[in-house]
Amino acid sequence: MNKRYAIAVIVLFLVVVCAAPVCLFWQEDAEFSESENRYLAGKPSFSGERLWSGRFMEDTEKYIGDQFPGKEFFLSLRSDVLRLIGNRQINGVYLGEDGYLMEQWSPQDYDEKKLGENTEAVNRFAGRHPELETSVMFVPTAGMILRDKLPGYAPMFDQQIALDYVNEALRDVSRIDIKPLFTEHRAEELYYKTDHHWTTYGAFLAYSAWCEQKNLTVNGEDYETETVTECFQGSLHSKVLGSHCAMDRITIYRRKGEPQYRVAYNYGKTVSDSVYDMERLAGKDKYQVFLSGNHPEITITTSQANGKRLLILKDSYANAFIPFLLQDYEAIHVIDPRYYYGTLDEYIQENNINECLFLYNIRNFCEDNDIAGMLG
Repeated sequence: MNKRYAIAVIVLFLVVVCAAPVCLFWQEDAEFSESENRYLAGKPSFSGERLWSGRFMEDTEKYIGDQFPGKEFFLSLRSDVLRLIGNRQINGVYLGEDGYLMEQWSPQDYDEKKLGENTEAVNRFAGRHPELETSVMFVPTAGMILRDKLPGYAPMFDQQIALDYVNEALRDVSRIDIKPLFTEHRAEELYYKTDHHWTTYGAFLAYSAWCEQKNLTVNGEDYETETVTECFQGSLHSKVLGSHCAMDRITIYRRKGEPQYRVAYNYGKTVSDSVYDMERLAGKDKYQVFLSGNHPEITITTSQANGKRLLILKDSYANAFIPFLLQDYEAIHVIDPRYYYGTLDEYIQENNINECLFLYNIRNFCEDNDIAGMLG
């Protein structure tokens, strides 16, 4: 029986190997992968020079890897098999308890030099703009707050080291430390199970810490919540795949008596009357429901004529946080250093900015290559 089973496996493997090139030749190439959130390689162009230099073979390898027939099915099958034989880490993602997927951040991956450069860039920015009330909020990842969900003996960088570093190194900047609050509420849904972001509830808790720092009042009863999807599988699911992965729900918050506002993306090239883009729920990356994903520049103007104009320098964690600020500011300007190529000092002067917030996942702040260059 074992011999027959082995023969069947070998025959199946040969069928797949032989059939794949035929299917690859006849199938229509996909341009974009929803699960990987990236554009895929197309058929490589041939020339004698490209063949001689090796670029043709490199491009062919990328093309086959991206367009392989049934790629996602086989990757999902591989993930299920690895989990069944006891693997608790796939493609840099830990398979945690209760369906949680958590990014691996090994101690050797911590870049203290890069963190020092980014921290000092914030110091230079704050020193150059003493007229601004500047704050920072660095969000710990699920791997720190939900350590009890990690597999046994899973190596994970102690994020408190990075948090302590920035707290000691920053000057003339207010720190909003949300770790104690998140630790207190760690039994609640602070992070998605299949995505690296915090949930809207996690963002709301962070907003409550922001309000305490700013002497503002916040009450959860002032908000109406709506679950807009219960079938979200995010960035970590894309790395793991597998039928065993959980489904997340996304909830949005709307404040009662919310002011009128207008959202202008990329210097007004696109305009919306909502901070939520419901059309994004039809795609793979449903987290883009918040502010329609990441953009170089966003300006939100509200009917709050209080003269308060906030600039947020951020990563994608801020997207779920920003909707809570509508009641508090006349204008909210959002810049993502990964995509912004303008001059920041001129932008601040032109828009009469009087407050600034740096809001980052602490790992992203440790590794970002664009912050120091943009801040100068």
